[in-house]
Amino acid sequence: MKYNFLKSTLIFCVVGFFIPGFTAILLLGTQMLITKIGIECSDSWIIIWFITWIGMLLLPFLFIKNLKNIKTQQSIKTKLILFNLLEYIFIQASLASFFTSGKTLCYGSDGQNGLEFAFAGWLALPILLIFSYIFKILSDNK
Repeated sequence: MKYNFLKSTLIFCVVGFFIPGFTAILLLGTQMLITKIGIECSDSWIIIWFITWIGMLLLPFLFIKNLKNIKTQQSIKTKLILFNLLEYIFIQASLASFFTSGKTLCYGSDGQNGLEFAFAGWLALPILLIFSYIFKILSDNK
């Protein structure tokens, strides 16, 4: 079954260009929840980055494994949207770890105010397109 992974991901990328602030707020909310359970703020960012790095690396393999079992185009579309959203957030958070630190995010700006999350979100978009191209190749060879 042929499915246009690239077209669907391109549509997501158009939306993805405008949502990095929303996903950054989601990440900030996650940090606040972790802090509420008693973990120090900068340590909570380390936990978030650890989880998102693992998610960013594992999710494509899980999607590829699941791709072989998907039978309908609607199911592929739904799972690709979910993959793109989760992978976008994982990549955004993971790449932001290169541009900032937990201490900077929690206790001082040092010229940073969270914009690194927006830039990291934009950097995630071409990576999603590469994944979709790989999914297309694997799907065609199925």
